[in-house]
Amino acid sequence: MKIAVCVTQVPDSETRINLAAPASELDQSGFTRVLNPYDAFAVEEAVQIKERLGADCEITAITIGGDKVLETIKKDCLAVGCDKAIRVNDDAMIGADSMQVAKVLAAIIKRDGYDLVLAGKQTIDGDSGQVGPMLAEYLDCGHASVVTKLELADGTFTATREIEGGAEIVTGTLPAVITCQKGLNEPRLPSLPNIMKAGMKPQETVTCADLGIDVPPAHTTITTYTPPAPRAACRIVENEDPAAAAKELARLLRDEAKVI
Repeated sequence: MKIAVCVTQVPDSETRINLAAPASELDQSGFTRVLNPYDAFAVEEAVQIKERLGADCEITAITIGGDKVLETIKKDCLAVGCDKAIRVNDDAMIGADSMQVAKVLAAIIKRDGYDLVLAGKQTIDGDSGQVGPMLAEYLDCGHASVVTKLELADGTFTATREIEGGAEIVTGTLPAVITCQKGLNEPRLPSLPNIMKAGMKPQETVTCADLGIDVPPAHTTITTYTPPAPRAACRIVENEDPAAAAKELARLLRDEAKVI
């Protein structure tokens, strides 16, 4: 079985964003970048599948980005069990939107042929959750999103996916695209010896031209980043009678805040 794991690098969730006024771009010079947390579940799931199947399984980590992404690929993908990596390094893909990313990933997957494609359900910066479903459309294959349990058998998959108020079980045939949610597994940490060995694993760098495609046109444009409005001053309801305090709080939420 050939498994492709689509991953990306994102700003660490603890990174401070300095934005005093609306601006067309963010100052990202001080950003700390890490593997997208949801992609870590995809990597771990691929490695667990390989551990069950043995030598009959090969995992390829696929990403888009410049040289800064290399350390993430090495430490968080190759060092924990991926066999090789493919990176699209194309200046024209800097700041690419979801559709651009999906088209380029699809070109690699079509070129090499994979039985299963895993990815995180969304990135924690854009939060669109669109790349996985778009990728499945470009590959003309089935997909299941927000998956918390995955079983494979005889060219088919059974996935339990998270939906509002419960869970849904879906089945389909391979090849397929699966986007992974927290709870699917517990991602492992790389060991120092494995990080050192990871540098010896095959890594391919390509451009869109190498893949035989033009850079896809962007369909969305970010025009302005705006800082959130300042928080209003906190108002404390003071009353020694809990029932009276609760009644007053309910009145304020209904009549003034208008949230209930």
